[in-house]
This record gives sequence, C-alpha cells and structure tokens, in this order.
Amino acid sequence: SMPSASSAVPRWTARRAPSSRRRVSSDRTPARALGSSSPTAAAGGPGPIRVTWTGGGSAEVPGTGGTLGAGAGADARVTLPGVADAHVKLEVKQGRVFVTALKGGGRVTLGDSSLFPGVAYAVKEGATIGLGEEGSEVTVEQVDGGAGTSGIDMMSKMMQMQFEATLKPEIKKALE
Repeated sequence: SMPSASSAVPRWTARRAPSSRRRVSSDRTPARALGSSSPTAAAGGPGPIRVTWTGGGSAEVPGTGGTLGAGAGADARVTLPGVADAHVKLEVKQGRVFVTALKGGGRVTLGDSSLFPGVAYAVKEGATIGLGEEGSEVTVEQVDGGAGTSGIDMMSKMMQMQFEATLKPEIKKALE
C-alpha cells in the first residue's frame, strides 16, 4: 500500500496548478478588444446582396435579410426548376453573407454539402448555392464588397486563442 500513497503526492501538486492559472487568465480583459470592433461594423448597416443564378438572371436582396424563392412574396424571385416559393434566406452578419435553408424549401447545397433548415451557414466569396433540382444554382456577393474573410478569420483566431488560454491542462491534453 506504500507505493499508492507516494503516487498521490504528484497528483496534489498537479491539481494546485490550474487554480493559479485560472487567476492569471481572469486578470486579462480580452472582451474589450472584441467589443471595440463591433460598433463600427454595425454603424452603416450591411449593404445589399447581389444574387445571380443559372441562366443569367440576377436580383438584389437587402443585407439586413431577404428571401429567395419562386413565390411572389420572395425578396428575389428565382424561377429555376425545383425552387420553392420561399427557399432560402440570405443576410449579412459580421461582414459576411449567410444562407439559411427555410423549412419546406427543398434541396439546398453549399459546395458539396447539404444544408439543414434553420441553420445559418457562412457563404465564401464566389461559392455557389444549389437550390431545388440539380443544376439550379445561385451565386451571391455583397454589392459594397463587405468585410471579406480576412477580418472574420482573424476574429475567430483570437476567439480560439482566448478559449484555449482558459482551458484546464487536462482538457488541453485531451484536445491534442
């Protein structure tokens, strides 16, 4: 029974370390840096989104949010095979275009992936969104150019680093 008692000693010292690390991370205030960039982004409001589809048609939807579909109530009427009356919602968030498949809209793909209804997906510049039948596709772009992807990538990197800095060593090991 003696070896098990001595093996408990390193465990106690290892357990003390995370509490001191946690205190250090709370001294930093990364929240201020993240919050400072958002007011400027929201100030002007997002510009409109230009939608171009197979066959050369195009329309614009407001950056604040608009629907694409074949129905008269859609912000942009896309009359391609298999497109529902209200198929997808487009909107600009954090300087990027997001697409949300609407319930009952039917097939929606982004690249090779099928989209789940009700979930907002970020659309890369120049990516095609498949609607309805195979070959029915739209591309979207922000008329004012938007923030591009570099700003959002930097932001996600910062958030990732901030997240990792607050992890306990046991969790960090498990994630490696």
